[in-house]
Amino acid sequence: MILIDFLLGLAIFLYGMHELERGIRKLSDARLRYWLRNSTGTSFGSVVTGIFTTAILQSSSMVSLMVLAFAAAGILPLVNSVGIILGANLGTTLTGWIVATLGFKLNLEAISLEVFAAGAAVVVLFGRYRKLRHAAIAVVGLGLLLFGLGLMKTSMETLPEVWNVSRLQNQPAIVYLLLGLALAALIQSSSAVMMMALSALNASILSLPEAVALIIGADLGTTSTTALGSLVGGGIKKQLAMAHFLFNLIVDSLAFLVLLPLLPLLVAALGIEDPLYSLVAFHTVMNLLGLCGFVPFINPFTAFLVKHIGKENSESSILQKVPTEITDAALAALNQAVRELVTRATYASTQVIHSHIADVNQPEESGWARQLQEQNFDENYESLKQTEGEILKFSLKTQAQPLSVEQSLTIDMLVRATRSSVYAVKTLKDIEHDLTDLRYGDHRAMKELYQQQQAYIESTARELLKLMEDSHPVLYVQEKLEELKLNNDNHQVEMNRFVHSHAQSLFADKQTLSIELNVNWEIHHSCKALIGAVLGLLTQVQPEQENQPAAKVDVME
Repeated sequence: MILIDFLLGLAIFLYGMHELERGIRKLSDARLRYWLRNSTGTSFGSVVTGIFTTAILQSSSMVSLMVLAFAAAGILPLVNSVGIILGANLGTTLTGWIVATLGFKLNLEAISLEVFAAGAAVVVLFGRYRKLRHAAIAVVGLGLLLFGLGLMKTSMETLPEVWNVSRLQNQPAIVYLLLGLALAALIQSSSAVMMMALSALNASILSLPEAVALIIGADLGTTSTTALGSLVGGGIKKQLAMAHFLFNLIVDSLAFLVLLPLLPLLVAALGIEDPLYSLVAFHTVMNLLGLCGFVPFINPFTAFLVKHIGKENSESSILQKVPTEITDAALAALNQAVRELVTRATYASTQVIHSHIADVNQPEESGWARQLQEQNFDENYESLKQTEGEILKFSLKTQAQPLSVEQSLTIDMLVRATRSSVYAVKTLKDIEHDLTDLRYGDHRAMKELYQQQQAYIESTARELLKLMEDSHPVLYVQEKLEELKLNNDNHQVEMNRFVHSHAQSLFADKQTLSIELNVNWEIHHSCKALIGAVLGLLTQVQPEQENQPAAKVDVME
């Protein structure tokens, strides 16, 4: 019965912590995500971001998974991500202070049901008010957390009456370390293991050194969350998981070998007599000392990870690395994937007219750039269609998540840009044979028409690539693309005039005339679609622009 009460208490505690975290995160989700995305480039700034974000969310696991997603999406550089994850280790120690104070000193579990009932009533009666609902969910979580903690504490206190707890005592310190490691890895919560240690310490089942060894093991075991999050994804996720593991391994090993033997001196130096506060104080000091020792070496530590751990596979798509549940990261990944697709489509459009633009100004580490050079136009078109399918599938999964109006508009623009860019290449593919006939035509005018269209496609592609490669104000982009659209219309008129002016003297039959006019028409629509794709890509609503009206985008479907 005691074991059942303990397990029930643990389950309720974990669920309460989940609801408390969910409510707090929903109340401050946008601000916290903005804070994470815009973490300063300094080691100190990223560490501070990790400390405070974790202290607010009360979950280092959630912060770690968010950082993994943002890093994989390219929002956060690796060195910032490492700093945030290391800072999260210190931020999560606040949970121990809260549990020790609320659960063991103020005896608030006595009113836990009242707290739960008050939160539940607000959810039911005022659930239509978003902020009030999320605040109430956090209160419900707090009530459940306190109730579960009360069950566990009571079961621990009565355990010595029915079972000889001496079997749990006086074991070698390494036994408690391994037990804490296993529990944290199994439960995926070092905070829950801290709560177990506090309950056992409060009931005199474990001594302070034994409880300390238990939480040292839990501190190492909690790295399993980041490790699991890195299983699916690119090299940067593996680098972050290894950063978390190595940091905790070094800090926890030193804490076990150096600080644990000095525990009496450390407690005396801190002037803490209460064993519960001594335990949480040790946990905080352990992580604070480890963090202070690591901060000066974050840059070389990151360089070591980049050199030796999980190098990125440039062939893998960014969409395979980012979970759609972290919507900001998913949108960033989608944006990057569509930008790459539109760039590839622009380069591919020049292949059909045998331009050499595709051989220059491409990043050497880009897998698609090498592929573009190694494959012919038809093969690259098939590759574009495959990528289009991946983008559309990812966008549908992202749209299934809770999104703001601006985020939904952004996804819609990116999807339309994707379809337009592939349509642009498909249009050229349909006239590939006609372009070949022009290039090797019997009449000078046919070759001249081909050369003019070749120059026009290449010129348009260069202008579009410049817009995508550099950062420009939205107004400038819109004006430049409007100019390209006007030029595209005028170019079609000029090319049609050219065809008609030479029709009587040079073209042998009506079929040739029809082919030439059709080529002009298809090139016009291909360039129009490509211009529309770039417009949709570069003028979408960004998170920082949520208070601005969305730009009207005319994208060729």
